[in-house]
Amino acid sequence: MAGGDFDALARVSEGILRDLRIAIVHCLIIAYLPAALLHALRSGQRTVLKLQDALDCSREECEALAASVRLSVPGLVITGIVGLVLAIVTPYLAPPVPPTPWAPSTWNAEVVWHRTLGPGSMILGWWLGYAIVSVSMRMSRIATRISQIDLLDLSPLAPFTQLGLTNALLPIGLLSIWSLMMLEEGFGQLMWMIGGIMLVLTALSFLSPVRGVQKRIRQSKETELDWVNDEIANRRGNLQNGGAGARPGEMADLIAYRGLIESVPEWPFTSSTYTRLFLYALLPVASWGIGIIAEEVVGRAFF
Repeated sequence: MAGGDFDALARVSEGILRDLRIAIVHCLIIAYLPAALLHALRSGQRTVLKLQDALDCSREECEALAASVRLSVPGLVITGIVGLVLAIVTPYLAPPVPPTPWAPSTWNAEVVWHRTLGPGSMILGWWLGYAIVSVSMRMSRIATRISQIDLLDLSPLAPFTQLGLTNALLPIGLLSIWSLMMLEEGFGQLMWMIGGIMLVLTALSFLSPVRGVQKRIRQSKETELDWVNDEIANRRGNLQNGGAGARPGEMADLIAYRGLIESVPEWPFTSSTYTRLFLYALLPVASWGIGIIAEEVVGRAFF
């Protein structure tokens, strides 16, 4: 076989392998997205039930409140249309761009596969983003129904933080799969754009469910600090009047209590929360690295 024929055959083979790899990534995404979408919705509903004591509602009331965590049809339609439009545009952003990327007569078997799965995965991806944002905002509003917050024990509010971590993991998981596309030539710019969108969504997913709780904690702190400052002012007046009615050490106790309340964080996060979020953020990098190693191993084994 002539050298030119061999090079042409190698290019054709590489093109087929490239299409096959892209099709495999699309299959992974199309399998991941429905499960992630359902998990986002169910996580919000389960979180409401976990907060029954903090919300001071009966089982029936909490179940009705959990049922209110749902997705609207107009929201699904709008985000679905956006996803479909982007799916149509995407083939023009990833070189090499064929002259007619949406002409079925120019498709081989692998292109048919990912041209079919591409729009579905893009629509499901936007639905997932809408579900995370919608559920997070709903949970933030539900936080206003918390009957009372013990500033010295924020553990009853932990379900909000857990939901934030769960929601943050969902777009990171999607980005971990998408990062495999960076192994393909021409997908670098597209992946940077998708990665930026996913990181913004991750930040919103993490913070939005606890935004309402943060406001309630801040309100509780302000109320408690107003009370302790009034008590300190009253005790100061007693001291200025000769200490009538003042008990030994009472002023020091009030000042210490004020410092304790001031030190309560408004965001209900702990060091383990930040550690888990950092580890989640490493998943796309790990996925990309494993993909590079796997491609190198396969290349050495078969070529």
